[in-house]
Amino acid sequence: MGPRVKIDPRRLLDLLSVAKHRSFSAAAAAMNVSQPGLSRSIALLEREVGAKVLERGRQGAQLNAMGRALVFHAEALEALLERAREDMRLRTLGLEGSVKIGVTPITAAGIVPRALEILVKAAPKVHVSLTEGLDSEIADMLRRGHLDLVVSRIGSGSNDPELEEEELFYSDWGLIMRVDHPLSARSFVRLSDLKDVRWVLPAGGSAFRQQMERLFAASALGWPTRSINTNSILAIKAIVMSTDCVSLMARGLVEVEVAAGRLRVVPLKGVGSQRPVGMTWRRNDKLSPIATRLVEILRRVSKDELIVPKRGPEVRRGKGRGSRGPP
Repeated sequence: MGPRVKIDPRRLLDLLSVAKHRSFSAAAAAMNVSQPGLSRSIALLEREVGAKVLERGRQGAQLNAMGRALVFHAEALEALLERAREDMRLRTLGLEGSVKIGVTPITAAGIVPRALEILVKAAPKVHVSLTEGLDSEIADMLRRGHLDLVVSRIGSGSNDPELEEEELFYSDWGLIMRVDHPLSARSFVRLSDLKDVRWVLPAGGSAFRQQMERLFAASALGWPTRSINTNSILAIKAIVMSTDCVSLMARGLVEVEVAAGRLRVVPLKGVGSQRPVGMTWRRNDKLSPIATRLVEILRRVSKDELIVPKRGPEVRRGKGRGSRGPP
């Protein structure tokens, strides 16, 4: 094993500034430091890591492979410092801290609101930030330290070494439609029964869309060409309630509309279960006390009778399968 590399974190932030501005002069001006001083800082960083991190040319300063690897950690460091500043600001306002959660449309309309209701009742001085996005977007925000926790479908097989997953529950497929739809009287349907319907389907980029593509590919139906595409759960439900369109959705996401007589859910046979919903956090980072409390609440809420319980033992992806929860 070679000597341990010691990196001054201030030099990482200097490198990040140069990477953002693509030149030493612009970065120095933005940081209100001298350009020679910034150049010395980067030179010292290169000495610390024993390799070049930037290539200087006509188009400015360009990161090389080593520089890109360091910038990833510099972004996480910048996010951590920003969180520290934000936490101190909130505490001066009388709050006890914050938690930042990433969600996808399917969890934004389901388990997360129920868990947050419990959290804010138990800890009314907590500041909660909720970011909804596509799976790839919020996973990247989590890696870079902009989020504490992501609640979404898991098990895509990426086996990301930076992230740890914990399964919460499974939800069965259901075909949703307006209550007076021609198919609403059926006790169940199969995909083969749905050749002539018009669909509302998730748009590209989400795990839900990817799983649905596999579902249709495995059937004789093929991907529907007569469809409206959106990643908004609210839009899907609104379109289905007011048209002859149908969609696939977890039962828990439409319980309010079903109870109000606005939607009907017909079981879909022969397609198996969807991928589980679960939590994801950074593998080697310790969660804050507030985020840890939210994790425990999510575990409890996932066992609610309104959600189909998870099947079999808890599943964890990648390294650390034997651990009992986030650090």
